[in-house]
Amino acid sequence: MTGFGAMWQVASREIRERGRSKAYLIASTVTLLIVAAIVVLPSLLDDGVDEIPVGSLGDGNEVIIETAEELATADDEPGEPASVVYEVTEYETRGEAEAGLEAGEVDAVLVDGSEVIVQSNTGIGGNSTVGRLQRAAATVEIEMVVATEGQAAVDIIEILTSDPLETTSLSGDDEQTDEQTIIAYAGMIMLYVAILLYGTWILSGVTEEKANRVVEILLSSIRPWQILGGKILGIGLLAFAQVAAVLVVAFVGLQATGGIELPDLGPKVVINLLVWFILGFFIYAVLFGAAGSLVSRMEDAQSVALPMTMSAVAGFFVSVLALDDPTGTVAVVGTFVPVTAPFVVPLRSALDAIPLWQYGAAVVIALVSIAALTVAAGRIYAGGLLRFGTRVKLREAWRGGLE
Repeated sequence: MTGFGAMWQVASREIRERGRSKAYLIASTVTLLIVAAIVVLPSLLDDGVDEIPVGSLGDGNEVIIETAEELATADDEPGEPASVVYEVTEYETRGEAEAGLEAGEVDAVLVDGSEVIVQSNTGIGGNSTVGRLQRAAATVEIEMVVATEGQAAVDIIEILTSDPLETTSLSGDDEQTDEQTIIAYAGMIMLYVAILLYGTWILSGVTEEKANRVVEILLSSIRPWQILGGKILGIGLLAFAQVAAVLVVAFVGLQATGGIELPDLGPKVVINLLVWFILGFFIYAVLFGAAGSLVSRMEDAQSVALPMTMSAVAGFFVSVLALDDPTGTVAVVGTFVPVTAPFVVPLRSALDAIPLWQYGAAVVIALVSIAALTVAAGRIYAGGLLRFGTRVKLREAWRGGLE
């Protein structure tokens, strides 16, 4: 039997044993149910109406609130229920209005059509209700000017509110680029989760077989690198199956509910994400597999996973920096580092901020790294696999791999 044939035997055994295990089936089922719930439940529970509570004190507020509602529902389909409704609470005194704000009854209080009171206007985006009321009040004033001054005011307002200069972007379709960036970032997050989750599977699987001495039987007929490669391949295929199932459920759910309009995925984006998901997974999978041979107890397995976990975290943060400056030094260096490239390259590619030679070099470096890491991991795996008891030091496993 060839080396790869033996490796596939180990992979097949892994798929059969783990794929039919209660843990895998329960985890897969629960994951799919959670994804389905996240996608479907909001559309079932949401009646599609955004209710905005505002307070009113004095006169002159009604026209502003009505205008705000008209502006918010301008894109609604004729005959359909309004997507935004302002719930108005009338107050007699300023003290009552302030008390209502503090109690959370309303988001803001209009006073005599000339003032708006809020509890706080800080935080991300400030108070969105205030912004809506401000635009509505400005619209009311514009309508008053037009009614008083006539066509001249209309012309001036049109000039002031239009964009007389045509905008040309060197980066092309900015909206499409933004969509591709979001997709690439989502793929990067999925890779991060897959590395931590399925990498732990591989580490635990290696440690488990070492702890129950099953590996001693396997070593009588199969080489250490074949066992390691088979486990990585088998668990990797199970991981990809689970990820694919999650994506299918999410896609079908979104299509059925229509809750989110999915962007058009071009072949470039799909291929880019798929290539780097596979490369990134196997880079870390080999490292997790080698680390599992250093310990004999499941309790110690997580301690040897720390370097890989920290590397994945580092890759995540480098990708965040690359998003802000995709051509900067950090992004370029991260492109050529094997443990960060799977997080950085898809983002730079989505932003059209990576030269072709850098992309090609990154792929070559990743493939060479997987090959080199496989050889090194095989040696560590061979040196640590039959050492039981306390945790094996990396140097001892490396030297033991030559014995």
